Amino acid sequence: MEALRRFSHVGLAASGLLLFGTAGGLAHGPVTLTDGQLDHVTAGAGFVFAIADAGATGAFTLLEAGTTSFGIQEPSPYPNNPGLAPSGGASDGTAIAVGTNGAVPNAPGVPSSTASVQTGGSATGNMVINHTFNQTITGVGGVSAQVGWTFVWGAWVGL
Repeated sequence: MEALRRFSHVGLAASGLLLFGTAGGLAHGPVTLTDGQLDHVTAGAGFVFAIADAGATGAFTLLEAGTTSFGIQEPSPYPNNPGLAPSGGASDGTAIAVGTNGAVPNAPGVPSSTASVQTGGSATGNMVINHTFNQTITGVGGVSAQVGWTFVWGAWVGL
């Protein structure tokens, strides 16, 4: 279990380095933006993420893990202030693991299963909704399942 947790953290760190390293590798240096381009740059937005992982040991194993995320940003209702646009997003993740020795006689080791889902996010504004749900289910026969979702929305109201 500890090895799986360590492996998940290493994978998350490697993914982050890959994501940020790729963006820097594609840039060929700083670029000066025109006034028209700057009008389309936003100062804040919502973001969401989801991570799912599953692991199992035994004579019979079954694994499934998946995530989905999306974000939206509406046009700003305040003229000449594109950074004050309402934004939001949602993410979900599921992970299912089954690890059992079933009817295999003298199967080596103790069967195990683990599932992990992490979701989160944030939005900007003076009115923000951020809701996260996460539920773990363990069942008979070496079944572990975890589901999670996050919804965020933020807007600047009354300016």
